[in-house]
Amino acid sequence: MIKPLRHLFAAPLRARSSDQIIAFDGISSTVWNDLCKRVAAWEASLVNVDGDLIALYQRDTVEFLAALFAIWRLGKQALVPANNLPASCEQLAEITAFFAGEFDIPTVINPVALDDYSGLVDLPPPESEAQALILFTSGSTSQPVPIAKTFAQIEAELFALETQWGSAIVDTNISSTVSHHHIYGMLFRLFWPLCSARPFVRRERDYWEELVKDTQTNAPLVIVSSPAHLSRIPPLSWPANTLKAVFCSGAPLVTDAAHAANAQLGHTITEVYGSTETGGIAWREQDKNSAWTCLPGVEINLAQDTSLLQVRSNHLADHNWFTSADQATLNDDGRFNLCGRADRIAKVGGKRISLSAIERLLEQQPGVAQVRVILLPERGDRLGAVVVLNNDGNKLLVDQGKAAINQQLKQALENQVDRIAIPRYWRYVGELPQNRQGKTTLIELQALFASAPLPRLPNLISKRETDTGLTLELFVPANLYYFDGHFPGRPVLPGVVQTHWAIHYGQEHWGDLGDFSGLEAVKFQRVITANQTLLLHLDYQKDKDKLYFSFISNNEQSTPHASGRVAFRSGAADV
Repeated sequence: MIKPLRHLFAAPLRARSSDQIIAFDGISSTVWNDLCKRVAAWEASLVNVDGDLIALYQRDTVEFLAALFAIWRLGKQALVPANNLPASCEQLAEITAFFAGEFDIPTVINPVALDDYSGLVDLPPPESEAQALILFTSGSTSQPVPIAKTFAQIEAELFALETQWGSAIVDTNISSTVSHHHIYGMLFRLFWPLCSARPFVRRERDYWEELVKDTQTNAPLVIVSSPAHLSRIPPLSWPANTLKAVFCSGAPLVTDAAHAANAQLGHTITEVYGSTETGGIAWREQDKNSAWTCLPGVEINLAQDTSLLQVRSNHLADHNWFTSADQATLNDDGRFNLCGRADRIAKVGGKRISLSAIERLLEQQPGVAQVRVILLPERGDRLGAVVVLNNDGNKLLVDQGKAAINQQLKQALENQVDRIAIPRYWRYVGELPQNRQGKTTLIELQALFASAPLPRLPNLISKRETDTGLTLELFVPANLYYFDGHFPGRPVLPGVVQTHWAIHYGQEHWGDLGDFSGLEAVKFQRVITANQTLLLHLDYQKDKDKLYFSFISNNEQSTPHASGRVAFRSGAADV
């Protein structure tokens, strides 16, 4: 039986038994009593905030939940961005002055030191129509847009999920490769498990090896994932009969990838279709039927003349029909098929140009795997194309160079589109840039054409001091300066850059380390590519004038990428 979300935070001490396990991390488990202590700590730190909106970003799911509960108990709303990068912080600052959690700003609020929950008094639950939080659209086709969600919307969708799949995943644990900072991850990875008393993973899994390890817990596993992960499953040995469900959302899963994932995991992939605006709409299992089936309580229709899918449900802000940007056909059995996004139209040189049509034409060319075409306002509203080449295309790129490939693709468009619609700017990448949710957004694509200098440092996600030094969590963006031309079609981070990063962050933390003297015992064991999340461990031993560094994958196996020592000469004169 699923419990209303509002009842869990309004009277937390009575909502669950104190020793009930709610989360796990591969090392230990978190019980309800632990969550209550964190809620009390966050409530004490946020009680004096005089605004109604608090921006919240926290990668640890339990800590995020504790802060969210505290915000709601104080009668406030949470503003939840997809990430904590500077561009997102700028957008958040236009809405609120209050930031809590993992933001790299001086005024950020973090929980006070408190290890009891004596202050957690029972409160009346808020009205169901009260606004709970604000999420942001993925930004796949435009800048992220804030979308408000009420408790009624959230709880209606949780009820629909439990009605549809609850009986199939009884007594399971939930592990996930997606973040809880967007609607899919928030519902499937956090709220639904929480309200149905199914333990969930504290931090998202970046690697399939971690998911295999999660199958060794004392309960069957449910995997909440995305096309980005399910299309790249390495050859691993999955224990038989350990998976109860595998969910996928964020974008349609290519049919071949769905069948391959099914074969590798030994379980059907259940895709969920929806958006931040609409919530969940429908589901399908491609090994049985390619058509989509509506979730309980969801109605659909087609807009006249455009064949755009229209949706009505309690997951929406009102009971009006919402017209999506997806074209569809309705089947006699009540299911529907998606027929692609409506053409994305941009005005270039005073003419309306279909970006989707240009992408389709380019993807038909030999050597081309994927294309995204975007409008570049900072470059006179001309078009830019981001191209992923296949093996044959990459060979041509290496043999003939970028200019020759540019010319071939432009010629392919010559008699197909207006000349103004031929992209002026071209970028060739090993894969489309992605954010941590596995989405290719407009921001990531625009960054590849930025006129400002390309970034030379990774995105710093978090930083913490340890007993042996410093650990930084880093995300390697696709538009990194050092990827340009190294190597065509398969960007790899040069080893010398990795040592420079170690020195940079070492000097930033410990100050002047002296003059560089040399590198010792350096090993480069595995390449670093775009869209990777890494941990950089640093240890500065002043008595030896040496900085020890290691780059590892952010997974439980701590897969090594590089390590070594940087030697310095101390006492050098200032210049």
